[in-house]
Amino acid sequence: MDTDDLTAMVYETILRAEDVLDVLRSEIGASASDTKNEADFLRGVRGHLRGILRSAREYLDSWNYLDTVDIRAFRKGVKEILTHVETTLATPYEQRGERAFK
Repeated sequence: MDTDDLTAMVYETILRAEDVLDVLRSEIGASASDTKNEADFLRGVRGHLRGILRSAREYLDSWNYLDTVDIRAFRKGVKEILTHVETTLATPYEQRGERAFK
């Protein structure tokens, strides 16, 4: 699936990730290409975010951000994205808004 085909609410997930960490935005955006629809994309993002929360220190260290990113603020941001993903999954497709890019 191309990110251009995501509804506004789903695309907001990528924008929120950018506010937390640039590489997180890239990872989430790139993961869309491996999915067939928004639900699959969101479930994959949810799993990825849960994994990051379990190993936030290791995640930041793997990207060489451990010394420059506050881990508490990072974890808080990831939790907020995860909440958005859960809310979006619970929202019927037709209520997620138009495609982000037409």
